[in-house]
Amino acid sequence: MSRIPYLFVYGSLRFGFELNHFLRNSRFVGLGFAEGFKMYDLGNYPGVVKGDGIIHGEVYEVSNETLRILDQVEDFNGRPDDLYIREKIKVYFDYKRRYSIDNVNIYVYNQTIEGREVIEDGDYSKYAGMPVILNYFAYAENTNEEILKQRGVTKIFKKIPAILRGYKIVFNTPCRWGYCANLKTEEKGKVCGYIYLMLESELNSLDKAEKHLIRYMRDVVKVEDENNNVYFAYTYLSPSEEGEFEPSHEYVNYILQGIKSGWKNCISSGLEKYT
Repeated sequence: MSRIPYLFVYGSLRFGFELNHFLRNSRFVGLGFAEGFKMYDLGNYPGVVKGDGIIHGEVYEVSNETLRILDQVEDFNGRPDDLYIREKIKVYFDYKRRYSIDNVNIYVYNQTIEGREVIEDGDYSKYAGMPVILNYFAYAENTNEEILKQRGVTKIFKKIPAILRGYKIVFNTPCRWGYCANLKTEEKGKVCGYIYLMLESELNSLDKAEKHLIRYMRDVVKVEDENNNVYFAYTYLSPSEEGEFEPSHEYVNYILQGIKSGWKNCISSGLEKYT
């Protein structure tokens, strides 16, 4: 059996654009970026060629049949004059470059780019004013849909039970409930939560509640669903170096209610004594 391929898309195959429907049955792995390319505005779509820049896009796990269809869509036939050439690249999912996938397919423009405008930041969705989709991993009170509504989250495309390995939950971040949850590394630990497939604008609405850049920082983590599929998702981590404290009963209940809404039997490390 051949290995299921990954695909990095940066233009009209991205969320919200006219060709994204070809990926409707493909699994969204996460937002990523690739080095060594320049992006150009080709009119109604972009193209990338080798260069000294960074390009941003979305990574999907696709079927071989989907890849064959996209070869036709992108006019890739293995000929020297093809509109695009399909190549393999390395994609990173965080700027610390801790998480990456090798041998990801990409369609590289194969015609002249003379006279074309450079898209300097390499992000076509933002250049075109289109919404950006991403994975967010919730592990504490944001697993509770009532809390999400109170914080202005109005639409979640998918809610996927997921586990973050190598961490435990601790309560050391001052908040209105006393001390709120944070993540601390623990070799054999696991944290149960959800991947929310959502718009970046929705995550921005959570920043105010989480006091982004003041109380919590966004970071990228690697999580797995119940079938061991890997995703890369944003989450909130606190830089607090305080010790570990007892959370309020009310706060823990919000977390447990949220987890139990989608998990039959998953207990996060650090929450055992509260279940």
